[in-house]
Formats: sequence, structure tokens, C-alpha cells
Amino acid sequence: MLKSIQWKILTLFLLLVVSVMLVVGTFLLISISKYYHDEFCTQMETVVFSRDFTDQLQAAAGETQGELETLLDTYVGRMGIDSYRNYYILSGTDGRVLYAPDGSTAVAPSENVLTALSGEVGSRVDRRSSVMDYAYPVEDGGRTQYIIYISDTKEELYGILENIFTIILWGLLLGLFLAVFLGLILSRMITAPLLSLKKRAEKLAAGDFDGKTEVKHNDEIGQLTGSFNTMAAELRKTLFDIAAEKNKVETVLTYMADGVMAFYRDGSVMHINPAARRLLSLGEEGEPFDRLMERLSVGVSMNTLLYLEENNTVEKTITLDNMHIRAYFAKLTPEKGPASGIVVVLQDITEQQRLDDSRREFVANVSHELRTPLTNVKSYGETLMESAAEGSMEKNFLSVICDEADRMTRLVRDLLMLSQLDYGHVIKKMPFSLPKLSESVVKRLSLEAEKNNQQLTFTNKAPDMPLVNGDKDRIEQVLVNIVSNAIKYTPKNGMVHVECAARLTEAIITVTDTGIGIPEADLPRIFERFYRVDKARSRKMGGTGLGLAIAKEIVEAHGGRITIKSGKGKGTSVRILLPIYGGGEEAAEL
Repeated sequence: MLKSIQWKILTLFLLLVVSVMLVVGTFLLISISKYYHDEFCTQMETVVFSRDFTDQLQAAAGETQGELETLLDTYVGRMGIDSYRNYYILSGTDGRVLYAPDGSTAVAPSENVLTALSGEVGSRVDRRSSVMDYAYPVEDGGRTQYIIYISDTKEELYGILENIFTIILWGLLLGLFLAVFLGLILSRMITAPLLSLKKRAEKLAAGDFDGKTEVKHNDEIGQLTGSFNTMAAELRKTLFDIAAEKNKVETVLTYMADGVMAFYRDGSVMHINPAARRLLSLGEEGEPFDRLMERLSVGVSMNTLLYLEENNTVEKTITLDNMHIRAYFAKLTPEKGPASGIVVVLQDITEQQRLDDSRREFVANVSHELRTPLTNVKSYGETLMESAAEGSMEKNFLSVICDEADRMTRLVRDLLMLSQLDYGHVIKKMPFSLPKLSESVVKRLSLEAEKNNQQLTFTNKAPDMPLVNGDKDRIEQVLVNIVSNAIKYTPKNGMVHVECAARLTEAIITVTDTGIGIPEADLPRIFERFYRVDKARSRKMGGTGLGLAIAKEIVEAHGGRITIKSGKGKGTSVRILLPIYGGGEEAAEL
């Protein structure tokens, strides 16, 4: 209760009144006391001991003491002698009382008497003393003969001060009463609208958006009330819009064919739609992320996914009860701060997988069957070229036949490689040092770069990188393909840089060049089989359109991923990420 605004305002009023009365009362009491003391000194100097009176005192100094007593008795009225004030004749040598109308034989020790004994007028007023006194020396022949000493008690002053103090006290009590009365009125005027706003805010928190708070005044509190009503209306509209959008999203997620799951950073379930429950045979509560991934034998973890770069996704294939599911993992990233969780999109690709298997089987069979005919064509063509005349049309045609046979042979070889990768018959994993392998590839291709006046460099940012568990020959094939492409599509005097680094449980190889680059529109399809950005240029350079597709298949067969960033005329950066082997074996020698 005492912490409320009402009591704070009331307490402030009371403290203000008390402070003002204390300051005014203290100032008034001190001023009156000073005025009383100053008035006593002024009266002594200007009225009592005026010029004519002091001349008579000096003239009477040579006479007898009786003459001086008679003179003083004559001036009693002038000296203001009454019940509070009295006068004395003191000895000028030792300050003894020689004469006192009231019969006193001694006076209280006074500093003014000591001053008068030294021949000066003692006019000092001691504010701490209970009396006010004045000592005037009467000299005869250059020495102090008598001292006229006037003493005045402060009883009259104390009476005046007591009356003033009583008035101040009553004024204080009256002021406190008025402060309480006015403070209560003012505090209620302030707190009543605030209490109304508080009750309205509680209703808003409970979801009651009906009604408005009445604006009774046009002051700051009234403006606050109006702003609160506006805020409540906007909040209601916003919440209704959010609820409508939420209903739309929930409807879409509920009836969409693809499964959608969302998880918080700690792995707990945020949302699972019915399609995801059906595809993965999940209950109403779902399962924590890492436990679900372990059950589905998916090699990803929450910690790894949270360190993905912006707009990057991880793609995995899940095989469950003769059903193939493609899973896409991405971070839930707010506008500010770290990722809040992971979203997983599931697609049933069972039929697509069946068609892909049929296609792969067909390509493998056709490629295998084409090897012998192509070999025969090449052999017969070379045999006929030996008997053909130099420069003849027959020799030119046979040369074209042999070149095309070679191109078809390379194409069949790449298709067979892709077929073997599809069926997992190529990868033979063993621990090896990725930095050593990368450096070896750079050294091997440096001669090709020198022919084009290009600068091919290598940097190892992870000298203590653990081993990579994979097929060294296949990874070498990927590196040779990527670096060769960088050299091939980089103009003369360009630069190609290979960098090896490590992050958490991944090894990273980055190949950066200053070449012609790839248009952004072509980047999404760059890893497709037979896709060429510039078909005429690629054929001229002897490409089959399968190099990057093979590289992607090899990297993904190792549980890694490959990404490309590029722009037309801006060069290209290829990143290869491979899982680091944790077995601790020595690296295979290159």
C-alpha cells in the first residue's frame, strides 16, 4: 500500500510542508533574535550613551561616586531600565560593583567588562549567553576610573520566540492537514485513471478486447488513456491478423503432402504436421531431434546443423520400410540473434527413386554395352587411317570418326563411374590426410597453370587436422576435376587458390579462381548431369558435362557436401566439406 503512487504523492506533500515550515520558522526565529540583539546595541550606542550623556559622564569622573550615581539615576528612563534591564557602577581597576540600584554586590563574568577595563567600549553580544550587556569605561586622567555596566536579560526575547514558535507549530499542523487533504484529492485524480488503465490492461492480457477506457480529461493522463485505447485497438487488429495467418499456415501444413517438422535448439519438438507423422510413423508427442535422427540412421546432429551458414541446407535420404524419403534440413533464423531451431522438410520420393533406379540401370547397361562397339570403331578407324593417303578426304573423315569415338568413350566411362557411384561400388574408405592430398594435387597441376601464366597457390590453415575417412583416389579425382576446371575457365594471368581448413567435425577445401564465373541463373543446375553453362565452349574444351555431377556424387558418398558461389565475370568459389575421421590412425602416405 505504501508503495502506491497515491501514498508517494501524499508523503511528498507532507515532506514539502514540513520542510517549508522548518526553513521559514528557523529563518524567522534567527532573524528576530538577531534583530533584538542589534536593537539593544543600537539603543546603547545612539540613545543611552549619546554625546551629551558621555560628556557628562566624563565630567563626573573627577567628582565623587555620589555625583556619578545621581547622574545615572537621572538618566534611568533614558537607559530603559525596567524589570529586565539594570545598571551598575563598577570599579575601573578590578571590576568590583561599586553601586547597584537593586543592591547587587557582583555581576556575572562578562567579556565586555574585561574589554572596558582595558579602556575600550564592551559592546559584544553573545548569542549563546542568557543576558545582553554593555560596558562603557569612564576615564579620568587617561585611566579608567569607573565602568558603567548595563545588563539586560533575554526573558523578553525568549517570550517572543516562544510565541512565534507556537504560531509556527500551529501553522505546521494546519499545513499538514491541508497537505493531506489536497494530496489525497490530487493523488486520486492521478491514480484513478491509472487504476482504470491497469484493469483494462489486465483484461487485454486475458484476451478481452471489448470496451474502451473513458477519457475524462485532456491532460497528459487523458492523452495516455487515448493512446492506450489506440494501442488496444491496434493490438486487437494485429493479434487477429496473426491468428488468421497462423490458421492459414496450420491449414497448409496440415493438408500439404510433404512432411514438415520443426525443433527448438535443445532438440524438443516445436511442430510436426500429419504428413510427417505418417511418413515417419510418429506419435502425437514426436521424438527429440537427435534421438529421431539416430533411429532413422541419418548422420546429422543438432549442433552441426546450427552452425550452417545462412541460406544453406543439408539434404539427406532416409530409407524406411521400403520407402524412400528426401529430408531437407535448414536453420530457423530470426532477424537478430542466433538460430532458434531447425526445420525439416520431408518428401516421399519412393516412386522417383524407383524411376531413378530404372534409369540408372538402363544407363549402366547401355554404357556397358557401348564399350565394345566403341572399341571396335576406334580400332577399325585407326587401321583405315594408316592406309589412307595423307591429306585425303578419307583420312580427314576417319580422324573425325576416331575423335568422336574417343569422346564417346570418355562419356561412357563417366556414365559407368556415375552408375557405380549410384550403387555404391566405387568408394573404398580408409583414413588419409586431406591437406597432404590437396597439396599434392596443386603441385601436379601447377605446370598446367604455368602454361597459362596463372598463379596456382595452396594454403593449409589446419596443419593439425585429424584424418579424413574416405576413398583417397576418388577424393583426388574430385580435387583434380575442380582445380582443372578453375584453371581451364580462368584467363591468362589469373589466379587460382586452394585452401584447406577445418571446422568442428568437418574438413573444408575451398577452390577460388578469378575466372569468367557462372551466371546466377545457372547455379541451381550446375551439378545436373550433362548440364553445360556454355555448351559450345564446353564441347570445344572436351567436356562431357558429367564432371561436377561425378564430383557431387563422390562427395555425398563420403557423407559430405559441395557448394558453389559465383557470378558472371566475378570468379568462382567451390567449397568441399567432408566429415573428419575420429579413429586416430596415421594418415595414408601420398
